[in-house]
Amino acid sequence: MRPTGQPQALSPRAALLFVNGFRALLLLVLFLMSLLSGSDGQSLIAGGPRFYLWSVVYLALVAGWFLLRDGRLGHTLQLTLAIAADIAMMVLLMAMNDGLHGGFGLLLLPYLATAGLLSSGRYALFYAAIATLTLFGYAGVEYQMGAARSSDLFYSALLAMACFMTAIATWQLGRMARASEALAARRGGEIANLNHLNELILQSQRDAVVVLDEGGHLRQFNLQAERYFSRLQRGQLLPELLPLVQRWRENGYPALSTFVEHSVRGRQLVGRLVPVPVPDGELRGVVLFMRDMADMAEEAKRIKLAALGRLTANIAHEIRNPLAAISHAGDLLAEDEADPARQRLLRIMLDNSRRINGLVEDVLTLGRRDRVKRESIELAPFLVQLLEHFTMAQPEAAGAIHCESPAGCRLLFDRGHLTQVLGNLLANAWRHGSRRPGSVRLQAGVAEDCLILRVIDDGPGVAEADQSRLFEPFFTTDSAGSGLGLYIARELAEANDARLDYSPPGGVFRLIGHLAYD
Repeated sequence: MRPTGQPQALSPRAALLFVNGFRALLLLVLFLMSLLSGSDGQSLIAGGPRFYLWSVVYLALVAGWFLLRDGRLGHTLQLTLAIAADIAMMVLLMAMNDGLHGGFGLLLLPYLATAGLLSSGRYALFYAAIATLTLFGYAGVEYQMGAARSSDLFYSALLAMACFMTAIATWQLGRMARASEALAARRGGEIANLNHLNELILQSQRDAVVVLDEGGHLRQFNLQAERYFSRLQRGQLLPELLPLVQRWRENGYPALSTFVEHSVRGRQLVGRLVPVPVPDGELRGVVLFMRDMADMAEEAKRIKLAALGRLTANIAHEIRNPLAAISHAGDLLAEDEADPARQRLLRIMLDNSRRINGLVEDVLTLGRRDRVKRESIELAPFLVQLLEHFTMAQPEAAGAIHCESPAGCRLLFDRGHLTQVLGNLLANAWRHGSRRPGSVRLQAGVAEDCLILRVIDDGPGVAEADQSRLFEPFFTTDSAGSGLGLYIARELAEANDARLDYSPPGGVFRLIGHLAYD
């Protein structure tokens, strides 16, 4: 994973704002000094009206740089022009105040230092060269005018050397500062990525994960932990887990993970307590991996049932082949109509073979319930086609089943599963109803974001004592039934994120599924 943080250089606007602020501050200090007098009664800044003219010009330059800091000129060009103007103005100020001997030449150094920090090495040396040429140019003018002193050349060389040394030193400091800034940005990006990766790993854990410090304060947690502890916030004290941390401290901060069992708000939690080591070897916190024993028992039950389902499907598949051979042999024997007793026995054999075959088909269907391919089903034409197929298998049901479905409704469901669920419910309703016209009704309606299908018959309904066992496997009130129909129907409904239930009184079964949107 690549670091997301990138080195951020000082922006041109911020750099120029910093330089202009320094210029304005220096101008203010010089102006205040011009208002003060020394012990000899002379102003600390010589020049009189010339100094005030110089101040106005410099103030105009500072204001101009403030106006141009929005990027109309390139950063390097603007900085170069500004530093060159500063050097010229400082040399003029130096000329008004006893030249090279007045000490005002030292004001060149802060500007060169600032330029060295804000520019690359060659530009820093270029600015120092401009200052040096300006100083020697001023010394030459003084010499031509006959106002030069014997030590002016020495002072010029000394100040020029100071300019170069300042530029080089500040350039090196600036380069190290930028390198440190870039390194800090890279390290910050890496740390941010590691924190993000740590959070992803933490949230992907199926267990509830809680990180506590030595005092029992919460440092990190995942969403699973919020199931057991409400309103978690980093830094808060978890009194429910404080006994575990205290026991860990009392045992001498063991470095090995330990098994823990703890009750929290009526939940029996089990898991591991893992100490968190730091580089110096000191242990400063623990990570708790916890799961509810009820959830573990439920998961074990699901795994066991899944394994049992696979075993049952395999057994059913193995039964199917010899059963088909028995049925085929019975069909061949049935062609002999000479002996009525034999015909009766053959009918019993064939009926039971078909019943066992139906049971095998139900078990195999149950084993395929996870192969879901949900699609958007337009309900009205689907129900018409379903009733056509049902009346082909049950001709006497033609005209006895009434269907009510609003136009345009679409259901998100596996088409094959929906056919089997509704076919099973219709068969039950037809079996237990009066079989008169309108005795079975198939109704569809919309409630909020759900589509509700009701299969209603006019039969007596399910006895109250049997309602709790209605969807259990192999439970039936009909001697001819296998007891798997409603169980399989509910399993197929749940596989499609739907719900099948019985709504007393009377014979009313409801299939509640999700609406499909185009």
